Amino acid sequence: MIPKEELRRRKDVLQEKLHRLELDGALLAQNMSLYYYTGTLQCQYAYVPAEGEVCGLIRKNMPRGKQEAGVALLVLSSFSGLSALLAEAGYLPKRLGLELDVLPASTYFRLREALCGVELTDLSSTVREARQVKSAYELEQLLQAAKQVDLLHARLPALLHEGKEELEIAAECEAILRKLGHQGFTRMRGFKQEMFFGHFLSGQAGAVASHLDSPTGGMGVSVAASQGAGRKLIRSGEPVTLDYCGVYHGYGVDQTRLYSIGSLDRQLSLAFEAALAVQEAVSALLKPGVTGGEIYLEALRIAKKFALAEHFMGVGDTQAKYVGHGVGLEFDEFPILAKGSQHLLAENMVVAVEPKFTFPDKGVVGIENTWQVLKEGPRKICITADTHVVL
Repeated sequence: MIPKEELRRRKDVLQEKLHRLELDGALLAQNMSLYYYTGTLQCQYAYVPAEGEVCGLIRKNMPRGKQEAGVALLVLSSFSGLSALLAEAGYLPKRLGLELDVLPASTYFRLREALCGVELTDLSSTVREARQVKSAYELEQLLQAAKQVDLLHARLPALLHEGKEELEIAAECEAILRKLGHQGFTRMRGFKQEMFFGHFLSGQAGAVASHLDSPTGGMGVSVAASQGAGRKLIRSGEPVTLDYCGVYHGYGVDQTRLYSIGSLDRQLSLAFEAALAVQEAVSALLKPGVTGGEIYLEALRIAKKFALAEHFMGVGDTQAKYVGHGVGLEFDEFPILAKGSQHLLAENMVVAVEPKFTFPDKGVVGIENTWQVLKEGPRKICITADTHVVL
């Protein structure tokens, strides 16, 4: 269960932002917002007033909600009764914030009708910004997630054999993580962005881009699931990339490591050296007050220094214009370390830095680690060694 003092801290952060925006409250509907502010997923909505206490609005499963939640729960008997329910609880909002980046249009129209006379406005960016800085409680969950994925990497070399299918190894990796307590999926907030455990990629197939906003893709098992591991067989002399996430109590750590059966050619080896150099340069900038755009430009500068800019974070029109992203309950949280990003780093933000290089005829090489931003310099949350493992 999320400690009640942690829920209070989260409420206070969002309420300060609501006051600044002159909003009377926020009506939240996205799953991770419900979990973040109430401690349970059983709610239909969470109401965060500018002043007062958070309350969860439940349509079904009140008994489980009461077991899990750290806030008051109210019975929402019908959509049309929403306004009356809030009024009964003492809340008469005139200006209300919604998560319009994820709220279905049909639900928005129903809310507009049910909350007749209330001005509805978009609070999406503010909700995401409120989750950027991680508490001691959240950092502890991330440390446990890092241990989870580290145990997977300790066992991966025994699974890698020439002639084995990517899909078979991926399934074995996923079974290991599940037994370690992984929830079985990852969460992404972006529209149409979805991912399973992550990407297990090898050789040329690993360089195939997908619809996902990511430098890696993979063939997948069908056109309907066109990312990640496929039926390709593992071969010697090609890069094998494991980009799998550890997830503990909902909190995820993003990590990528490079393997190969036998050595890689000089171009791929140089690209891995470049990835480590980018990571070193970027990590030196992970301090409060630095923008995501500044960090991306530094990463690109190092890629150009190695004459590998055209391979950095993809190739051609599939190049991702970022080098990192926030992580926590979702794998596309703020801040974004991207071209032109004005997101300012602050103490205890957590970001994944993932410099990768793509070669369409050979595969993908790179590194990814999750970092805690601190004034004195970043703390690496991932604990697996950064080395290229040659079997």
